[in-house]
Amino acid sequence: MIILEKGEAQFASPASYPMAPFIERMYESREKVIREDTIHVKTRWFFPTHGKVQFAGSIGFFSVGLGYRLWDLYEPTLMYGHLSENFGGSSVSVQTISLKNSFFLTRSPWFKHFWPKTGLLVNWGNTNTTFKKLPPHYPKEYYFQNKVHIAPFLGGEWHIPLEDKHLTGLGVYFEFSALDAYLLEAIRTEYITIKDVWSLGFGVSFYFQ
Repeated sequence: MIILEKGEAQFASPASYPMAPFIERMYESREKVIREDTIHVKTRWFFPTHGKVQFAGSIGFFSVGLGYRLWDLYEPTLMYGHLSENFGGSSVSVQTISLKNSFFLTRSPWFKHFWPKTGLLVNWGNTNTTFKKLPPHYPKEYYFQNKVHIAPFLGGEWHIPLEDKHLTGLGVYFEFSALDAYLLEAIRTEYITIKDVWSLGFGVSFYFQ
């Protein structure tokens, strides 16, 4: 959206998000001065506010995604993950689409830069061994579908502000996550303990202007 104004520009108030300059800069209006006129350019609502590159962490050996910041503390990101023999050493190739639902646990960062986060992954996996419904030769209630999984996670992100016309900052994060199937096995069997089911992932976030 472009507003042409004569003389001084009118600044729009940034959205109310966790108190940090990089978040305010993501949503404030930008402007250009052409001769005596000011072109006031507002951020497009549909343009992603961040991108992520992640290693491990219940999505795949390697995953990438784009997302938004909504309702102050909620950060949904659509991720694509890949696991194969070349990437992760798996005998089965797995393509995963994941909706990563992240929530800020505080309204301001710890130590001025660290944001504690929690959330829930909703994963849709595709391989030649995944299924939405049990084949008839499997015993009832012994296995359950392995096409869609949910995975809670807990972690945090260290944010590095940037003074750039395209990027407002970078974030380095870590997460401990566990797939629902592993949690269920830890609860109902003695062979797997709750400490065995967690996966550690690392990633980098890119915050766009």
